[in-house]
Amino acid sequence: MSTTTTRTTLEMQEQPRRRSVVPGADIQAPIPATISAGSSYFPDLEGKRVLWSDLPDISSFPSTPAGAQTPAGASTPGWLTPGNATPGWQTPAGASTPGWATPKSTQARPLLSEDAYPDIGTMYSWRGVMILLITCGSQLMDNIFMTAVNLSLPAVQAEFNVSSGDLQWLLSAYTLTFGGFLLFSGVLADRYGRRQVFSIGMGVLSVWTLANGFGNSFIQLAIFRALQGIGAAMTVPSSIGIISSHFVASERIVALTMFGASGAIGFCAGLIFGGFVTDSLGWRYIFRIAVAVTGPLGIMGWILLPKDRKEGNARPKLDFVGAGLSTGGLILLSFVLSSGGEYGWNKAFIIALLIISVIMICVFAYVEKKVSNPIMPLSLWKIKNFAPLWIAGFVLYGSYQTVIYYVVLQAQEVAKLSAGATALRFLPMGAAGFTTNMVLAKWMKYMNTRYLMLLGMLITTLSPIPASLMPAEDPNFWRYILPTSVMVVTGVSICYICITNIMLGSVPANVKSLCGGLVNTAFQIGSGVSLALAAAVVDAVDIKKGHDEATQYQTGLYCCIGLSGLGLMVSAFGLRGLDGNAGSAQVH
Repeated sequence: MSTTTTRTTLEMQEQPRRRSVVPGADIQAPIPATISAGSSYFPDLEGKRVLWSDLPDISSFPSTPAGAQTPAGASTPGWLTPGNATPGWQTPAGASTPGWATPKSTQARPLLSEDAYPDIGTMYSWRGVMILLITCGSQLMDNIFMTAVNLSLPAVQAEFNVSSGDLQWLLSAYTLTFGGFLLFSGVLADRYGRRQVFSIGMGVLSVWTLANGFGNSFIQLAIFRALQGIGAAMTVPSSIGIISSHFVASERIVALTMFGASGAIGFCAGLIFGGFVTDSLGWRYIFRIAVAVTGPLGIMGWILLPKDRKEGNARPKLDFVGAGLSTGGLILLSFVLSSGGEYGWNKAFIIALLIISVIMICVFAYVEKKVSNPIMPLSLWKIKNFAPLWIAGFVLYGSYQTVIYYVVLQAQEVAKLSAGATALRFLPMGAAGFTTNMVLAKWMKYMNTRYLMLLGMLITTLSPIPASLMPAEDPNFWRYILPTSVMVVTGVSICYICITNIMLGSVPANVKSLCGGLVNTAFQIGSGVSLALAAAVVDAVDIKKGHDEATQYQTGLYCCIGLSGLGLMVSAFGLRGLDGNAGSAQVH
């Protein structure tokens, strides 16, 4: 038997598929189904196991084929006899055609259902390759935009004559809207179409990326960067939803691993790309060159990504109150966390905004409990391992971003490396992230998920140690900073794919984009919290005591060890009920 027909029952029957046969009716049958003998509709498929996506639209069929026997009360013939028949399927004795589908309910599901399962081996088909190319390309560019600007800040400051305090808005404006709109974007993708939201997001990202390349003032740049972040936020949850609904089981692991690898590569490539372009062509070409990639990706997404399959015509009303509270609360919280160290945590407006943001998030949770169509069902948090994994991702990615922040400062301020030289030295970091993800893509299904997660957290926890030992009198990049950068990207790559695979495998199909938004919200907010905590500790321990910059950066790295250690403990004591290997890890 060929490999294309031996996919396990777990892979092909991972989740049931719903398909309306009688208008307004909902039927549940396993995937795949077997075409019964004597079928008048599919004589060429008789006896074969097929997928819903292989079959034509039944609305074009005649009402009853010759010789069909219609059970009492049935108005439309059935034509599939599923293996492992589930309640609601009936095959009358002596029927000359396949059995009839009896509707389980007459209530149409309001949300978008999961796309039809792809053909066997779809990852290596034209459609599968295009899905991976487009979604991974968008993830790559989102992360490039997050870091490429870092090394161009001195050039921007010189051109527009802005203060160092105001200069950070070129970074914060993007991350604020990016983190604030992830949750809302996930809801939009699940309810109104992942392909549509992805393509619109890439369009928004491209327009404001090009605008950044021609900005005439620093205020314009900050506004354009904020709008750019909204577009980027629309692409991430929709990409995750498309990947997790189109691919199943081991192919989903590989696809999500490649998606994670794209983010890690983009994060490192942004530093390299930004440094070289700033030194050679000027900082404006960071945006002008990038739009040549984001624009075609948006067009390709609209044309080539799979259409969302909807069941019924009804869509629930959007919870605008919840959307406003969540988005506003997250943006305010992100602003406070990123600006508290700059303006001072004792400033009245910082304290007021922090209180307002916390109140908005608490009211949001209360509203979601009361409304009939919440944008974030609170039942998600009751799923086993969901909350521990979210917390682990929160502290993990926060520690990762903070480590990168301080090692870049060490390279430029202590080792006195130029932007281009710093970028060149971070090449091994990108290679390590890519290699880790490719190894996981091939071997993760054979590994114990829980132990793999703990290994990743342990590596991340230990990673700041080499850089934290770098003395000011001997700032050797290769001896101190390189080991830290390689270790941290390796540990985070391992944990990222474990977290996304377990969480996305445990939630219903119609909230996968929302789940992807929640995961990435944890990463973004965690980054802000981690940087704020580290900055506060550095300020209290070193700056007020007059310690030099090298000592300040060492203290910040010590904070990262503590944060990652917290994530390690959460993973060690909080994860329960995982299967023996990552290829079959599910929540029970």
